[in-house]
Amino acid sequence: MQQVVIVGSGHLAHALWEGWHRNPRRPRITSLIARSNAHQHLWLPAVWDTVCFSPEAVRNADIVVLTVKPKDTRSALQQLMPYLSPETALISPVAGWTIAQLRGAGIRGPVVRIMPNVSAAIGASTTLAAFDGLNNERRREIEEFLEECGTVTVVDESLINPYTALIGSGPAYIFLLLKSLIEGGMRLGADEALTRHLVSSMVEGAARLAKDRSQDSLDDWIGQVASPGGTTETLLGVLDRAGWPAMIQDAVVAAVGRADQLGAAL
Repeated sequence: MQQVVIVGSGHLAHALWEGWHRNPRRPRITSLIARSNAHQHLWLPAVWDTVCFSPEAVRNADIVVLTVKPKDTRSALQQLMPYLSPETALISPVAGWTIAQLRGAGIRGPVVRIMPNVSAAIGASTTLAAFDGLNNERRREIEEFLEECGTVTVVDESLINPYTALIGSGPAYIFLLLKSLIEGGMRLGADEALTRHLVSSMVEGAARLAKDRSQDSLDDWIGQVASPGGTTETLLGVLDRAGWPAMIQDAVVAAVGRADQLGAAL
């Protein structure tokens, strides 16, 4: 039976755990190593009661998923390495840590660098992956494992940092948009729960349309919604005067810069 160990117990670890426990495609044993009690509140008591605090728990693992903070990664690896088998695949979503840096820290077995997001909790993550040291059979096995949390796109590792700002951080942009739309509705007296449901469904529908009609220009779709002199044109005018489109682009660029800084500081 496949043995999976998640190292770290924060929000991403919790989202991945939920994704892998929704409807696993094959039987497996998934264990959790926590480095502290700081995130105990995220977990069901039945899960937290099984948590291990010893790195020795990775000894027989087929897959180890490293979900610690960038600043804690080196110390976590030093603790894990005495117990890691050369055949154990290390999956790392740690921002800024390249495969070469993981190798430099002593990892000799298969490495998969990924960039998922918290939508993994419902099997809807958009995950990027770069592989090193895996044969075709093992690579496909890991891809299928990751696909239980959503879609997986294999990319050159050089794209991981740029896409961190879009894929890893991206849900925060959408949540902020949703929050702003909901609060705008509440200012007009709308019910919060109903508005959240309707606005979330609207955003989901617009995203599906943009994805399914990818050959169409997004400017054309904006134009179809924004009739001259209508409500949408007024809304877009307010956002444009506030510099909202450029602000989003600046935020993405700044986030990519931060990912590069995290890597350079190692």
